[in-house]
Amino acid sequence: MTRTFIAGLSLAVAGFSCATFFSASLATTSSGKPEPRTQQSASQAPTPVQSGQPVVSSKDSRIAFTSNRGGTDDLFVVSADGSEERQLTHTPESEGNLAWTAKGKQILFAVFKDNRSRLYAIDPDGKNQRELANMPGRAPTLSPDGKRLVYMAGTWTATRLTVSLLDGSNARQITDDSSIAWNNHWSPDGKRIAFTSRENPKSELAVFVMNADGSSRRQVSRLPAEEGNAQWPVWSPDGRRLAIQVNSRMQKNTAHIWVVDVATGAAHKLAAHTEAYLDETPSWFLVGKRIAFQSNRTGKMEVSVMNADSTGARQLTGMQRPNRARHVGRY
Repeated sequence: MTRTFIAGLSLAVAGFSCATFFSASLATTSSGKPEPRTQQSASQAPTPVQSGQPVVSSKDSRIAFTSNRGGTDDLFVVSADGSEERQLTHTPESEGNLAWTAKGKQILFAVFKDNRSRLYAIDPDGKNQRELANMPGRAPTLSPDGKRLVYMAGTWTATRLTVSLLDGSNARQITDDSSIAWNNHWSPDGKRIAFTSRENPKSELAVFVMNADGSSRRQVSRLPAEEGNAQWPVWSPDGRRLAIQVNSRMQKNTAHIWVVDVATGAAHKLAAHTEAYLDETPSWFLVGKRIAFQSNRTGKMEVSVMNADSTGARQLTGMQRPNRARHVGRY
């Protein structure tokens, strides 16, 4: 998939198919459009069904997410109350690196193959799919004005970010390959980029912010070492905060959502827990008072939501009654 998340480990690596969270072979037609999925071999071991990596629309709070219910990562959309769930793609490749256009009218997703990514847009009803860009890298992310892309290339231990126009012209490398640069996200005004990196090969993963031209890079997250690796930064709608995930160094298979003030670095943990489960990949709702995320606290990875003060958490996907969300004991 274009944005691969390694659930249960202390990594969330954008664009590398090195995990079993969602895995699949890739295939596209000569036109570059996804083709219908072929049936899986009966001899293949079943992959656990999981759903996650939610992104929230700025228009009506619908949530796009990926799920491997059909064998590979397909694109789904669901209302914020868990109703009206719809599958949008049925393809053999893995859709990933999800986002919404700035006005919330279309969902963006990418397909990665042969060191190139194709970026697509599709309506929330599954219509009007079109290819927007084709670039030599992973995890393409469209700027809020729809004119620029930031994407990554290189090995997973030495990645670099590049910014270009939508057609690939005026490409400019904005980070070197001396370290890593994953999980890149544009600020709402398109002037800054948040990403995962580290100061040196021995330091913990941390969240950094820089200008869109690569200048003024600085570390934003400075959490106690025992809290673990900070990653997957997502801007709040007002651009003042970042929701991040932190994978514990002290307890295996444990992760929390944190919120960090971009200006001061002040941070607080949401829905603190001592049980070994994962709260990951946050995404803000429009007003900035709620967050969607993926969690396996009920036994398998599904999409959940909670208020930004940790209250009101509930699971949305993977329900026996798909049109109704339920509260679960660990929430």
